[in-house]
Amino acid sequence: MIRIGMAAFFSGVMSLAMAAEQGSQAAVLALENAWVRALPPGQPNTAAYLMLVNLSEEAIVVESVSANVAERVEIHTTRSVDGLMRMEQLQRLEVGPGQRLALAPGGTHLMLLGLDAVPIVGDAVQLCFQLASHSQVCTSADVRKNSDASGSQNGQNHQLHH
Repeated sequence: MIRIGMAAFFSGVMSLAMAAEQGSQAAVLALENAWVRALPPGQPNTAAYLMLVNLSEEAIVVESVSANVAERVEIHTTRSVDGLMRMEQLQRLEVGPGQRLALAPGGTHLMLLGLDAVPIVGDAVQLCFQLASHSQVCTSADVRKNSDASGSQNGQNHQLHH
């Protein structure tokens, strides 16, 4: 019993030390409900989605994102141009004080480009956000077919590539 308690204590101390090492902004940017879209084999790219939550009283700027399964990650948004929906690359994301910023299908999202291997349902992808404060925040994203964590479509018709 003492061993389990000591292991939990040291695990908590290490988590706090890692958060402090990542910088002050890292501790106040929460990454929630991260997931990566599963695609058929042979696809070179996929998309990732999540909620960014700024728990601070200052804006937080995300300068870049990386993933352990992709050569590079780009931040994209979908805009209407001359009546057509088009993707546009963003150079950064800003999350205002106390703001929740959803990266979701059909809107702003992450494109994982140059996949090492196509992630399959049940895999986990490591996403790391590099902040303007020179700190980094990482999360594990579940790979699934759609936004519904159970994997069912619920009658929703999502685009296959985003």
